[in-house]
Amino acid sequence: MRKLLLLLFTFLCGFTMAQERSAVDLFFKNAEKFRAAKDYDRAILEYSQAISIADSLAKVRYWKGVCYLLIKDSTNAVADWNRALELDNNYIPAYLGISNIYEAQKDFENYKNIKLMWLKHEKDPIKKIKLCLETTKFFYDKDMFEDAEVYTKVGIDLSPNDIDILFLDAKIANKLGRHQEAILTIDKIIEMFPSYAKPQQLAKYKYEKGLAFYLLEDYERAMPLLEEANMGPFQSKVAKLKPDYYFSVAKAYEDIYEFERSKDLLHKAMKIDSRYIKANILLADIIVKEENHHKGIHYFELGLKDYQGKDKTYLYAYNEFIDILLCSKKYEKALEYANKGLANFNRTRSLLYYKTVALFKLNKREEAINTGLEMQSDPNITPQDYVKISLLMGHIYGMEDPLKCKQALQAARKGPYFHVASYSLDYYTMLSIDKQTL
Repeated sequence: MRKLLLLLFTFLCGFTMAQERSAVDLFFKNAEKFRAAKDYDRAILEYSQAISIADSLAKVRYWKGVCYLLIKDSTNAVADWNRALELDNNYIPAYLGISNIYEAQKDFENYKNIKLMWLKHEKDPIKKIKLCLETTKFFYDKDMFEDAEVYTKVGIDLSPNDIDILFLDAKIANKLGRHQEAILTIDKIIEMFPSYAKPQQLAKYKYEKGLAFYLLEDYERAMPLLEEANMGPFQSKVAKLKPDYYFSVAKAYEDIYEFERSKDLLHKAMKIDSRYIKANILLADIIVKEENHHKGIHYFELGLKDYQGKDKTYLYAYNEFIDILLCSKKYEKALEYANKGLANFNRTRSLLYYKTVALFKLNKREEAINTGLEMQSDPNITPQDYVKISLLMGHIYGMEDPLKCKQALQAARKGPYFHVASYSLDYYTMLSIDKQTL
């Protein structure tokens, strides 16, 4: 009798479960039809009916979450996808959906947690490595290097000789200031390549190792490695690490009387290569300009006193004298003589330029901008003068007007001013990022 009752109970349970499954399937199929017809609110109701009968299928929760996302209700979408993962922790589409929402919301903490959970439950080792790579790159591209490193370490534990993971780990170590660690990791990678490997195959590894030595200020070992990497996409990167680059930027800064910036860059060039004579010459020239012009000032003042007229010899004298005054940081007097010169030689570009510099140095920003714009509006302005004043205007606008600063510096990215304008753009972009993070 007991056996009969047990058999009957088992049959009834199985029958009930079959009925539940049938009802769940019916509501699920109805929901799918409404979803296909883009009637997402009705589809959600049908999925909910299926769930009220039996909340046991991850796919029902997942597709209900999709419908919530399609009506822009990400909170309920995440809730349903989390429930889908409770029912089946290997239901991969739910991980992808949740991580995409957290990425869009810039909720990086929850993004990191869902990716770690995904890694924990992913069973395919190849997919695990791919997930580590994708997540590392995501955080690396956002300059979140410590978060990125979490996933390279997981990846290395899974596959100690995976070159892509190792390389990302080395790049992160360099970003975090652990340059010796980066060098050791790159050496491990290079050892995996055969002796006949082409230089192009090794270029990115040689560049990263050279960069590590460079950041350690071990230029004797850095520069040969960087020369080996000096090909393809790395040519522009290597160029920015050479003394020539620092010299070209310093020379252009000298043109707008930014002597301190110029001297810093020249010292950098000389540090990289102590025999780089062009840096020594320009540095000496700047120091002479700054310190040894005072004796000539008196004679210029005597010659220009009360002058009125259009003699070009006097225009030359004004230009020479104002240049000396700017170099000597006598900005008030430079402005005075620029105005005197313009009274005789109206709208002369060289004098307008000197006046703009003097106003900038005296923190008379609005007047400097107006004078610079007057110079730029000259229909006869030469391309070189236009680029030069654009560079100066970029620094005048500065952080007070980031958009115009960027526009002016982009206009200056031509000819001999290309590198300095790019360098200045990077400088103000970094200042802007720092300001936003405060």
